[in-house]
Amino acid sequence: MTSARRLDGYTLEDWERLEPAEGHRVELVDGRFVVSAAPAVAHQRVADRLCRLLDDAVADGGMEAVTAVGVRVAPGLGYIPDVVVCTELVETTTVEVELVALAVEVVSPSTARRDRLEKPAAFAAAGVPAFWRVEVGREGGPVIYCYRLDQGVYVEVVTLQAGAPGTVDVPGGGTVTFDPADLIGSRRPRH
Repeated sequence: MTSARRLDGYTLEDWERLEPAEGHRVELVDGRFVVSAAPAVAHQRVADRLCRLLDDAVADGGMEAVTAVGVRVAPGLGYIPDVVVCTELVETTTVEVELVALAVEVVSPSTARRDRLEKPAAFAAAGVPAFWRVEVGREGGPVIYCYRLDQGVYVEVVTLQAGAPGTVDVPGGGTVTFDPADLIGSRRPRH
């Protein structure tokens, strides 16, 4: 880490100046750096495939979906969601939370509490219109919980179950229809 610890904690600027740590994700939580292991292959496969679906859904609206970009949520708070849909992207390492239309978290065992509780609360407080939580380790395949912001809190609008194609609205980008089961598993034929 290149920044010296301040008595009042690290800032978003300190977070942005960090050199990338190969094999790790570093988020800024309440002025502290929180380091997580890089996502497993199954986790990243789900995030990447979901990102492609979302990117295709929002392209006509001039929006873009990307994986693992830092989001400046609030002073002393910077998260790296697995996927974000943004109204505008600039060529930096982070985006302002006001540009995020949808944040997606693929729940990992090491970050489950943050992914299920802390991040949705912070994104809702910051006014992000939609949040999706993907539970990968479920029997039968992934389950995707899709939430919309309603009076400052997220309200579940649809739950997509593996094995049952479903349709969900993407803020500013129409709808996307898919089966969560298509987000997992290798596409290479086994010999």
